[in-house]
Amino acid sequence: MGFWDKAFEVAKNVGTTVANQIEASANEIREIKQKYEDMSDDELLRVVHSDGFFGKSQKEKAIAYGILKKRGFDPEEIKSRKA
Repeated sequence: MGFWDKAFEVAKNVGTTVANQIEASANEIREIKQKYEDMSDDELLRVVHSDGFFGKSQKEKAIAYGILKKRGFDPEEIKSRKA
């Protein structure tokens, strides 16, 4: 196997790995979004403002924030309201 064949094989494997990671991340986001869309505004505000060791991840906070904005909350209102 020549150098270029080996380089192509490595690049193909890296591409496959990256594609699988992107798909897994997209699935995780989709699942969180479906779960959070069923939550009340107060529950979503708790997610957005959660801190500390047991707080929600940045990804979860961003999804909750986006859902609140979609429901008509403005950024200042989200920031000021703690459930």
